[in-house]
This record gives sequence, C-alpha cells and structure tokens, in this order.
Amino acid sequence: MNTPQIFNFEQNEVRTILVNDEPYFVGKDVASVLGYSNTKDALSRHVDLEDKMGSRITTSGQSREMTIINESGLYSLILKSKLPSAKKFKRWVTSEVLPAIRKHGG
Repeated sequence: MNTPQIFNFEQNEVRTILVNDEPYFVGKDVASVLGYSNTKDALSRHVDLEDKMGSRITTSGQSREMTIINESGLYSLILKSKLPSAKKFKRWVTSEVLPAIRKHGG
C-alpha cells in the first residue's frame, strides 16, 4: 500500500509513488491532464504493458487499485496527446516533479 506524493499542474492533481526507487505516476491523473476523455482507453492504447502496473494507492483514507505508469509510459501519453499544453506539462514534469522526487525520495 502506497501513499502518493501529490503535485499540482494547472489545478489538476498528479499523484506519484516510488516503486523500487523509480517514480511512477497514477495513469488516470496523467491521462486526464493531457486531455484524454477516456483515460482507461488511453492507458490501454498508448502505454506498453511493461510501462504500467497495478498498485494499491491510499488517498483520502481509502486504498484503491490503480494503474500506475513509469517515465516511459508518461512520455508515451505526452507524445500522443493532441493538447497544446502537453509540451508545457512535459516541461513541468521534467523540471519540477522528477527533480523533487529524486531529491526528496518521493
């Protein structure tokens, strides 16, 4: 069971956890920020199996099974997004989120 570290991008929460010291992102959060209307479909179609897994995430006191994606899966979703803000989101992740996770260990 994991309690995520939460980052905010333009008033949208992006939850992250560490798995074996590697950052993973809650897939639904990333897909929503990137404008995918069907987040489950986006994760299925655009993220390779080896770049995602299920994990129990605790939020608001409840533990739920969620799909998490690694950095490679994150970039796959960014590259397939048609939103102009996808580039801004990528810059935010690479300049703020990942350095913060690596510096503070999640």
